[in-house]
Amino acid sequence: MRKFFGTLYRYSLTIPDRLYPFKNEIEGRWVRGERSYEAAVTRALAQYGLGRLGYKLTFYREAFHFVGSILFIVFSTLLARDLFGSDIALYVLFGAAVAALSYQEFYLHPREFGQHARKGITDWLVWVVPMVAYAALFK
Repeated sequence: MRKFFGTLYRYSLTIPDRLYPFKNEIEGRWVRGERSYEAAVTRALAQYGLGRLGYKLTFYREAFHFVGSILFIVFSTLLARDLFGSDIALYVLFGAAVAALSYQEFYLHPREFGQHARKGITDWLVWVVPMVAYAALFK
């Protein structure tokens, strides 16, 4: 079971890589998707240095985080109200998500992938700020 969730987790991490819509020329052929994304990352690392992807790739990755945050808010709201029948459940789900994101961005990703703290902070903020804003605006 642990292997299944590990595979599912790693699959979800590569969704932006596989859906990369911009084309790059590799060995005389124009490609999109994962190969194009990998070429863009390689080029960015060569240009900006280790741990820096440039604003275009960073914005692209953070757009996926933002969409994920919005989807989490929608599904958490539906789950909390329809299944649990309580708005308190929504805050519990948000709290659990913030705890899981904190573990992922500040412990797991730096150890597993060598993620820099700056990227972890940016990812965490893009996930958490929409949740906090939603909770504050729709009490």
